[in-house]
Amino acid sequence: MKKTLIILAASAAALTSLSAPAIASARPAHVVAVVDHRGPGHASAQLNSRIATLDARIDQGRRTGQLSPREGRRLNKELNLISSQKRSFERSGRGLSAQEVSLIDNRLDRLQGQIHFEKHDFNNRRG
Repeated sequence: MKKTLIILAASAAALTSLSAPAIASARPAHVVAVVDHRGPGHASAQLNSRIATLDARIDQGRRTGQLSPREGRRLNKELNLISSQKRSFERSGRGLSAQEVSLIDNRLDRLQGQIHFEKHDFNNRRG
């Protein structure tokens, strides 16, 4: 019995150590990465495009009733805070650093998930 437990513990430890790096590096398929390969202004343009897309999704959700007025205001407020932070980073005079792009990108990813959740949570449906 003791020998079996030791073998099981060793196997579990070996499997955990093999799968941990793979799990840590996994990224959800819906996440959009903003990568700047074309110069200093390109990442900013990609972020602006994502911001505009999320704004349109919030507006569409409000129009169709998938988002309540309260949910729409909260999501718009978060989007405005992200946009404000991006503008603040841009005012530094040197453009957006890779770390700043990553920070804004991660916040936009979270907001994208929140929008999806709120639009599909069925708590504002009639019928």
